[in-house]
Amino acid sequence: MKLRLLFTASALLFATNVLADNMITAEIPTVVELSNHDINRIVCLGPMSDLIFSQEKGMTGHFSGNNAFIKFKIEDAGGEYSYAAQDSELFVVCNGAVYTLIVTPRDIPSATIRLASPQQKSFKQNIAHYKNMPLEKQALQVIREAYNDNYPSSYRVIDSSEPIDLCPRIKTTLIQSVDVDGVGLRLKKFLITALGTGQNYVDEKLFVSPLISGSLLAVAVNDHTLDPGETSTVFIVEKKELVR
Repeated sequence: MKLRLLFTASALLFATNVLADNMITAEIPTVVELSNHDINRIVCLGPMSDLIFSQEKGMTGHFSGNNAFIKFKIEDAGGEYSYAAQDSELFVVCNGAVYTLIVTPRDIPSATIRLASPQQKSFKQNIAHYKNMPLEKQALQVIREAYNDNYPSSYRVIDSSEPIDLCPRIKTTLIQSVDVDGVGLRLKKFLITALGTGQNYVDEKLFVSPLISGSLLAVAVNDHTLDPGETSTVFIVEKKELVR
């Protein structure tokens, strides 16, 4: 395989950002925004067994069943209220897995954070598969596997036929999505077909678009020069927790 890769600035992120009501997976530190004045809720799909945080940073909380409730202390200094602004680490033990949240207090309404159910065996296999591998090499690894159509059994592969209205001279169809659980990567495989009457040059930058991904890390185009009717494949790697 001889593919040229385009990496986006998102590939330099060490933690990920999520919005309230997005699902959060285990193993990867995730930045979340919580209300600094209302009670926030964390929902686990199984039993919650522990909640660990630093009280010195003004955070309080408790858990019951499959829910945890987090609130930041509000300081009253003679009628002037002071709200939490300092980031804190929060560890949630849910369904036998540890979720690491980097909590950023914000002046927003109460937030609900939902924790995805861990798939323990697949998680461990995938984490071992990518152990000590930089993010750029992780992206290249999953692209190689997609190119050869040879995925480990621990990946979740979903075939598709979703058309994407990206460019009038190129027909673009999402044909496969591949989740690497535990590592936080998703690969999207697109089939592109050249339209019109002239030769088309397809550049990786064409696919740096919110129509393709809101969390794009890397793009690889198989064949860049296409005559009318010719097809090629495009591989997109994204960071799942950044998807909006």
